[in-house]
Amino acid sequence: MTLIETILAMTITAMVGASITTMMAAVTDEVSSNQETRSSLIRSGLAQSRLSSYIARSHCVLDMTEDSITLWLEDSRDGGSVHASEVRWIHLDQDGTLQVHFICFPTDWSESARLLSDTEYLNAAGTNWNAVRTSFDNRGLICRLPIIEGIDQLELSGNALNPFDVTLVETAMIISIEGRNEKTFTAESLRVHQHPDEEH
Repeated sequence: MTLIETILAMTITAMVGASITTMMAAVTDEVSSNQETRSSLIRSGLAQSRLSSYIARSHCVLDMTEDSITLWLEDSRDGGSVHASEVRWIHLDQDGTLQVHFICFPTDWSESARLLSDTEYLNAAGTNWNAVRTSFDNRGLICRLPIIEGIDQLELSGNALNPFDVTLVETAMIISIEGRNEKTFTAESLRVHQHPDEEH
């Protein structure tokens, strides 16, 4: 092999090597990008399903602001009226975590003690539900569970001005996922909508 042929072969080898390196880098970037996209979709979908699971099974929206919603989750006492243990308060904390608050009585309480403390609200429309939560919280009877973390912005809205008449809750969120802001939009209906004082 002549010197020119050797130089030409080395040049071709270098060019092929550079092309392979570039191709491998592009493939790696694509795989990484796909993994990040998949991770974003999974987390976004999980966030939506967690929030929707509360809204869908609720009987009624008791109160709503742009970053909080109070739900009459169920009529577990079968009285057609709201009891404290049936309420779920969902709101956005200052650290960007959407949490659900609910009444949790001590495990060592008797059933009669729980029933006595499980306040019944016959005038649900005239009740200050934030004050109710604060009252139980001051007695150490509120538990908290995180629903979604890393929320930069949240906007809740309903299809009626009166919260009690809301049958569809729309949610717009901006969630921080792996350093990127992802926008999500959901709409969930209350599938068993019922005003608190109505009979089944």
